[in-house]
Amino acid sequence: MPLARQIELLPRQAAMAGATLFSAPQPSHETLIAEVSSGARGELFCHRRQTDQLMVLRGAIDLIVLQAGSLRRITLREDEPTWVRIPPGVPHGAINGGRQPAVVVNAVLRHGPSDPRDYQPRPIPAALAPAWAELMAA
Repeated sequence: MPLARQIELLPRQAAMAGATLFSAPQPSHETLIAEVSSGARGELFCHRRQTDQLMVLRGAIDLIVLQAGSLRRITLREDEPTWVRIPPGVPHGAINGGRQPAVVVNAVLRHGPSDPRDYQPRPIPAALAPAWAELMAA
């Protein structure tokens, strides 16, 4: 079965045990915690054989996704816990317009070995430069 090419938004599944909230685990090959600096300029990255599954643990970010020839902004916040699943081949990046760093968990699914190009910023297509500048200014 081929991999999905669409971004998915999934509500966090969780259960309370006393005063503790336990989130249901996301299936993954590895789990990463990343800190997105405040005021960080967005850059687009594209993973060839990796699905990113992201959720903000602290703070907020705007996830920018390039799909179907247009840029899409998805706001992720700690007080609205949502998983975003980004399949391989979909350029994406994060902007933190807040004053504090944001903490994000990524439950990575691997579909083959990493490619060094996966971690190099991709150029913004010229046709999308005005939309990209507007997103950076917001």
